[in-house]
This record gives sequence, structure tokens and C-alpha cells, in this order.
Amino acid sequence: MPPNATAGGQSITDSLLSAAATAAAESEQNPTKLQQDSTGVLFECDAETIDGGLVKDIVSMKKADRRKLKLVWRNIIAFGYLHLAAVYGAWLIFTSAKWQTIVLAFALYVVSGLGITAGAHRLWAHRSYKAKWPLRVLLVIFNTVAFQDAAYHWARDHRVHHKYSETDADPHNATRGFFFSHIGWLLCKKHPEVKAKGKGVDLSDLRADPVLMFQKK
Repeated sequence: MPPNATAGGQSITDSLLSAAATAAAESEQNPTKLQQDSTGVLFECDAETIDGGLVKDIVSMKKADRRKLKLVWRNIIAFGYLHLAAVYGAWLIFTSAKWQTIVLAFALYVVSGLGITAGAHRLWAHRSYKAKWPLRVLLVIFNTVAFQDAAYHWARDHRVHHKYSETDADPHNATRGFFFSHIGWLLCKKHPEVKAKGKGVDLSDLRADPVLMFQKK
């Protein structure tokens, strides 16, 4: 079976277009349903949003816009320093670091990872589970240790990424290459489409969380 075909012989793009047309027809018949169902929260298996926002121009959007990237030198210097410091720290582990320092470094690695994966990603970006305020406070602290911006901004960018994956509206558009999609996108100004489409993503659930808003300040 071709990689872009479904079991019924229909291409994935055609399937998405069909789903978008169905969703559009339903929204015309019941316009309030679209507002109720469109939360901006996308799960890993989602290929489309209810309003069909992605597949309307999927062919043209998949072509990365040729443009000169505007570098953010503050970020370049900061990330360069952090990576050099990490290499130096790894060298110290095998030469002169005390075991207490190594244990602390490992603990910070674990908690910062939980702050991103369990907090910013699974809880706030995807709403995969519910958490009461003590756990949310703990995850926000862990997320702060990770030093990857506020969880609010992390979740916002991730929702935009899922809704407009591999288009110019995707913050880390993979069609721009391996380096850009992993770290390069953090070293330059965002594409105008990222900002434009990002304003249309519903973040009301994030704004309603006082723990997130406190960290965002």
C-alpha cells in the first residue's frame, strides 16, 4: 500500500479534505457546536481540527516560504554558552565533581524533564489528564527548572505546531531541515504565519489556570 493511501485506496489528503467538508457542513447546520467543540486542544492522534483549518490549503501551506531568517543573537549567545557549559560539566563529572554534585545534577535532569513532559506537554498542551493545584504548582516549579520559557508559551507553541504541522505556521517547521526543527527555530524570529495562526488558537483554558498565569508573569 502506498504510504499516502488509506485502506480503502483513498489518499490521506483526500480523507482529510472529506472530513473537513463534513465538519464544515455540520458547522453550518449548527454554528454553536463549532464554538463549543473547538478548544484548541489537540491530541497526538489528531490529524485535523473540527473547522478543517489545516487541509483547506494543505498543498500550498506545506511548501516552506523562502525567506531570509532574522537571527536573534541574544538567543544564539545564550544557547552557545549553555551547550559549552554542558560539555564542561560532563568533563567535570569524570574528573573532579563530588558525588553529591552528580546526584544533584541527575535529580535536576529528572525533575526538569517531568516539568516539560508531564507538565507543559501532556497536561497543558494536550490536556491528557486532570491535575489539582498542588500537582500543578509542583509541575510549574519543575517546568521553571527546565528553563524552556513559561509553560503557557510552551503549550501555545505546541498547539500551533500540531494544528499546522510542517507548514510556515508551524513554529519548528520540519520542512526547513533537521537543525531548524530541533534548535534553529529558537535562534531566529518567528515566521509571520506562526504569529498570525497562533492568535487563532483557543488558549482560554490556559488563561483560566492561576498557577500558569503566575508563572507567566
